[in-house]
Amino acid sequence: MDIVNGPVPGGRAPVDELTAVQEFLAEERPAAASTVTEARRRLEREAAAKRGFGSRLRPDAVRPGRRRIVMAVLGAATAVSVAAGGYHAWVTRPLYHPEPLAAQSGPASDFLLAAADAKARHITDGRIWYVRKVRGLAMTISSIKKPGTAYQIVVTRNDYSVVSKDGKVDDGWNEEGQNDLDDGLDPHRVKSDDVRPAGPRDRAAWERDGRPDQQDLVFAEKIKGDELVIPRRGPEGREGGELDFGPEEARALPADPEELRAELLNYATRFDHRRLRNPDLYLFVHAPQLLIDDPVSDRVRIATYRILAALKGVRVVTATDPAGRTGRAVAMRETTREHGVIEWQLFIDPATGRLTASQGIVISPGTANAALRPGTAEFSEIVEQAEWTDKPADQLRPKWWNDTPRQAPNRD
Repeated sequence: MDIVNGPVPGGRAPVDELTAVQEFLAEERPAAASTVTEARRRLEREAAAKRGFGSRLRPDAVRPGRRRIVMAVLGAATAVSVAAGGYHAWVTRPLYHPEPLAAQSGPASDFLLAAADAKARHITDGRIWYVRKVRGLAMTISSIKKPGTAYQIVVTRNDYSVVSKDGKVDDGWNEEGQNDLDDGLDPHRVKSDDVRPAGPRDRAAWERDGRPDQQDLVFAEKIKGDELVIPRRGPEGREGGELDFGPEEARALPADPEELRAELLNYATRFDHRRLRNPDLYLFVHAPQLLIDDPVSDRVRIATYRILAALKGVRVVTATDPAGRTGRAVAMRETTREHGVIEWQLFIDPATGRLTASQGIVISPGTANAALRPGTAEFSEIVEQAEWTDKPADQLRPKWWNDTPRQAPNRD
C-alpha cells in the first residue's frame, strides 16, 4: 500500500492511503454483518477457483498459516470497500431537498407569478428548440487616434442554437462562424459590426476613432491579448457552478417548482459540495437560462418563474433594456469585491411570459471593472427568438453556416 508523502502536521509519521482517506471522511456506520459475510464468501470462492478447488473452498483445504493470510486480506479488502463507498456517498449526497417555496408578497412576486400564468396560457411545443440572441460586454478603451482620451464600448456577438428533442440535432454558433461543438467548421467572419458605443457620450469619440471593430482594436493593442473578446453572461468565478446542462439533462428536469429548486441547487454544488451562502441570489442569476437557453418543456419554464417569485430581495424597476426599450423589469443586486455592486435585471413580456432581455448594471464598480461608469450595462443579452418549432434545422441555421465549407474535425 502506498504511503502519503509530504509534510505531516504535528510531526506525525507518514500514513497509508486508507488512513488518510478515513481521516477526511465523516463518520460512517459500519457495514452490515450480512454484507461482510457475503463479501468474504465471494472472495473465498474466487480464491478457491484460482487454486483449483472448484466453486467452494473447503476449510481443511488451507493450512492454518495461509488461512490467517486469507482472512487478513479479506479484512483489508472489506475495509477499503467500506471506506470507498462511504466517500462516494459523502460526495454525492444531496445538500438540498424539495421543500415548500417561500411565500413572498409585493410587486416583484406578483409580476413573476403573472409571467408564469402568461406562459401557462401560451404553452408551445415542437421538434426543435431554436434560440437567437445577442450578448454584450462593456469595456473602456483608449482612443486610437487621440492619446490620453478614453471611451466605453460594448462588444457584441450573435449566438444561435438549434437543439432537437431526439438529440439528433445539437448545434450552436456565434457570429464569427465558430461552432461551439467543434465539428470542423472553418472560422468565418460574417460581419465586422461587433462593436458599438456604450452610450451617447461615447458615440462621438468612437466615430472620431474611425468606428473601430474588435480586430482594429486588437491590432492597435487597445484590447489586451491577441484574441477576440467573447461576451459572457456574467463574472467568472462566482459562487456555485454553472448550470451547464446537456440536452438530455435539461429535458429530464422536473416541472414541479419545489423539486426543480432542489435539483438546480444540488447541481450548482456538485463540485465543492458546500451549501451556497446566498441560494436566492444564485437562482436569480442562473435559473433564467432555463427560460431561454435550455430545451426544457414550457412546464419547466413556468416552474422557473414560480421559483423566482419566491426569492427574497427581488424588486420591480423601470429600466431601459440593451435594445433601447424602456419597461418594467425585476431586479436583484449582487455585491463582490471584484465587480462592486451590480444590479441584475430581467425584462419579461407580461403578455406572453417570455424573457426578452437581461443585463447587469454597474451601480458602483469594483476592482475588475473600475474603469466603467456607474449605470453602464457591463453584461447584457437581447433575446431575439427563443421558441419551439417544427421547421427543418437547415432553415433555422444562418445562411452563411450552410454556405461555408466544413473541414474534418481536429480531435487531437
